[in-house]
Amino acid sequence: MTERIIPASSDTLIGTPVRQLLYGENAWQSPAIHCRDTDAANDPLALDRFKVLVGEPGFNTLGDLDRLLQTMTHIAAAWDVNFGAVPKIAVAVKHGNACGAGVESTGSNVIAHMIDGDRRAIMGGVVMINFPLDEYWAELLLTHGMPTKPNSHDRMRRLIDGVIAPSVSEDAIAAMKRKGDKCRIFTNPALANLTKDSLDTTPLRRQVRGGYLLQPNYMFVLDLAQATGLLPGQPAPELSRIQKSDLLLAWAICATSTSNTITITNNCALCGNGVGQQDRVGAAELAIKRARDSRKLYELDDGLAHAVAASDSFFPFPDGMETLAAAGIEVIFATSGSIHDKDVAARAAELGVKILALPDKAARSFFNH
Repeated sequence: MTERIIPASSDTLIGTPVRQLLYGENAWQSPAIHCRDTDAANDPLALDRFKVLVGEPGFNTLGDLDRLLQTMTHIAAAWDVNFGAVPKIAVAVKHGNACGAGVESTGSNVIAHMIDGDRRAIMGGVVMINFPLDEYWAELLLTHGMPTKPNSHDRMRRLIDGVIAPSVSEDAIAAMKRKGDKCRIFTNPALANLTKDSLDTTPLRRQVRGGYLLQPNYMFVLDLAQATGLLPGQPAPELSRIQKSDLLLAWAICATSTSNTITITNNCALCGNGVGQQDRVGAAELAIKRARDSRKLYELDDGLAHAVAASDSFFPFPDGMETLAAAGIEVIFATSGSIHDKDVAARAAELGVKILALPDKAARSFFNH
């Protein structure tokens, strides 16, 4: 096999230092610096455009902020492309992957839906919303679903490590503050005006030993009008508006979570996110377990009846789809291209599961692979 050699180009790693960070990913990785990429000089959502109101941002906080932006902008783009408007959105991440998300026209539902995605994982997480954070929403973020204090009617308060919004009121800042300013608070007005054009278009560089890899950014957006059934020539099954919304939310979270991933959503909220698995069945089982464990712990319904799921690539065998169907999943978005697509489609028809698909070469959504 002949190796393809690319002629040397002018592309280089050039950046302008923005801020000194306390340390890197771990305390012993010091010094760490945040630099502005010269390619992103006109990007209103570049991380240096976020104003720090409280706290000192660290390496991991900025990493979570960047991952939040990927998920938030992909949700917004999916709604803009498919529905022509962007609703209120709330997303929480833990270690970069979404552990809660809500999309709704009423802010209170958005926050509650986000928290109920995984009330354990959101503790110490970082939250981003695309609407102003005032005292009411801050209190909801801190107390929704929390138990009451002993011998008191007051609720205990949730620990949040960071919150990002277009704007934050003084009362909300006072409510969110933690000892040592451990809850970092950022604002960026551009978050209030997200569209399909808000995706990050800057080429991605991934450092490897002795150099780096270069590729386009994650800019694919699912357009349900282009989706088909799993097999060639097979039309896409009909979906209700809520099924379309749930499927788009599942896809956007799945597409911006560490692959391999299967994501389950219901009623415009994240139920379970099975990320970073080596096989598709394992990802499905983890998504189901996270949904059931979290919701059972807090005496909520399991959230899986009439739920939908998204897979970041195709099902190599029917077993992954069967695992989701057994849990109550009724609609799945996946890619096509497996040599066993016919077997998967036939088994889905037997189980009454609707599958929408696009070719793997066009719509595979591996992220941070």
